[in-house]
Amino acid sequence: MTTREDAPAATPAPTPAAPPTAWNWPRTPLSNRYGTTVTEIFDNAADGRRVAVIEGGVWPTVGADLTVHEDATHVRRGTVTKVELILEFRAPARVVVWADLAQEPL
Repeated sequence: MTTREDAPAATPAPTPAAPPTAWNWPRTPLSNRYGTTVTEIFDNAADGRRVAVIEGGVWPTVGADLTVHEDATHVRRGTVTKVELILEFRAPARVVVWADLAQEPL
């Protein structure tokens, strides 16, 4: 079998260097363990990076204080600036929370 000259070259799928986390997932997976709502926390102070994915719907009020435990030695604290509910076809609902967070040691 020959390959067409105008056919695009196949490229292998990228493999993550580390296990998937909230920091390196390109998007929330199509389904989670229970196919339920997930909550994503984005940090405005870290160029809008996602810092947490929570299984289940969490709906904080704008202006509420928020604490995200990043790892065993750091925590991010700040104020919620925006909350949205994202409904998509064939995907669990997502609650997206944006906050101005500052990293602090524990």
